[in-house]
Amino acid sequence: MEYLLNPDLPVHPAQAGRWRGNPVIDGQFQYLRHPFRASWPPVLKMMLTRNPQRAQKKADSWRPPVHPDVGYLADRSRNYIVWLGHAFFLMQLNGLRFLTDPQLEDMPLVPRRVRPPFDYRQLEGIDYLLLSHDHRDHVDEKSIRALCANNAIRKVLAPLRMTDVIGDWVGEVPIEEAAWFQRYDLSGTGVEVYFLPTRHWCRRRLTDFNRRLWGSFMVTVGEGGAARRIYFGGDSAATPYWKEIGTMFPGIDVALMGIGAYKPDFMMQSNHANPAEAFQGYRDLGATYWWPMHHGTYDLSYEPPSEPILWSAQLMNEHGLADRLLQPAVNEPWWWGAG
Repeated sequence: MEYLLNPDLPVHPAQAGRWRGNPVIDGQFQYLRHPFRASWPPVLKMMLTRNPQRAQKKADSWRPPVHPDVGYLADRSRNYIVWLGHAFFLMQLNGLRFLTDPQLEDMPLVPRRVRPPFDYRQLEGIDYLLLSHDHRDHVDEKSIRALCANNAIRKVLAPLRMTDVIGDWVGEVPIEEAAWFQRYDLSGTGVEVYFLPTRHWCRRRLTDFNRRLWGSFMVTVGEGGAARRIYFGGDSAATPYWKEIGTMFPGIDVALMGIGAYKPDFMMQSNHANPAEAFQGYRDLGATYWWPMHHGTYDLSYEPPSEPILWSAQLMNEHGLADRLLQPAVNEPWWWGAG
């Protein structure tokens, strides 16, 4: 077994001296706490198994609402976060614009069910792209090519070996790759970004399982007691790493965490958290607000489209946390402190 990291990037102080990098065996990154191997039998079983919620899903026409006003795109003075569907967020922090997992396209046999009211040409002034892993609902060639062509992007922040996928798409835009617990170089911006663990996997073709790393991001604005933190969870099944991350980064303001694509369990439980697991992850992180994502945009699994957000809201209500659940419409900015 070998261990890989970016020798040019620092490791979080809590891991310094003991984190050697992400383990790799035969060219494949490993998640050692819950070993997982993507295989065809569960896929075939899912295809051949009747969905017990088939009628309920067919009758459920819910889609995330869409906010029509794009005026916030002209505002460079304040901090905000905007959900653009699935795991795609626009974050404006310290006058800089960050995009997470930008994907505005239909996928083969999987159309996008909801879209923001603009196209790529209106996404201007983008400074950084944050890519959590290589799956096609998170890393899309057309989206990334268009964004890089239309913006003077400073850098793509990505997992180890992501250049193998996106290198030809981004032109001259630098790609900086990180292992878990490493901090990207954003010197002089007033923003720190760490790459952190998730319980997931990677593959874009039949023969490249886990050839690239996967993970999540912690984005910190400011320093000391005034620091504000956003956790972007990427894709993840339930993982004890959430509690560890919460200890490393106390005072997380908002956790952007996936709640969709969790049924059937035999197929999805090792890949995606269901709302109850994501809720526990939000509690483990110690975040103030929970912003659910990864639901309603693509039909990827058996649960009805409204079930994830209704279940999430029920959990927050039952625990007296209803005012801590963020549910802005697609394209509706959440204004976050002074810019």
